[in-house]
Amino acid sequence: RNKAVVVRGGGGVARSRAKVVEGDALVVLSTLSDDSFDRAIVPRPKEGGRDGDMSTSLCGLPYLKALLPKLRSRGEVHWYDFASDTELEGGLARTKASIRDAVQAEGMEVEFLHAGKAGSGTIAKRQYRVCVDFRVVK
Repeated sequence: RNKAVVVRGGGGVARSRAKVVEGDALVVLSTLSDDSFDRAIVPRPKEGGRDGDMSTSLCGLPYLKALLPKLRSRGEVHWYDFASDTELEGGLARTKASIRDAVQAEGMEVEFLHAGKAGSGTIAKRQYRVCVDFRVVK
């Protein structure tokens, strides 16, 4: 359960304002105005065999870089990633560093709100789906 999200009164207001946007993320993001979102839920794409903390993959950074300008200042992102048990024990340092570097490269600041396992099971031996919640300040 995401500890950073609190819904008071059953979430009726949030539900009426929420908008689900489907499609190829890079294509859809290119059509949207800057500063148009308060919150984004982003399950980053898995990028091949050696994904996660032992990888040299881009770790979804093209998607994150395309998303950041679309967020309003103080906008929040729920970034779902993959991590090994050792990275999880280390507080998801690799994932946070990737996020921090991408946000700072866009001239913004980042505030981490929560980081941990997303669910109780593994996706492979010693590999977990994790969520890092963060806020950007422009």
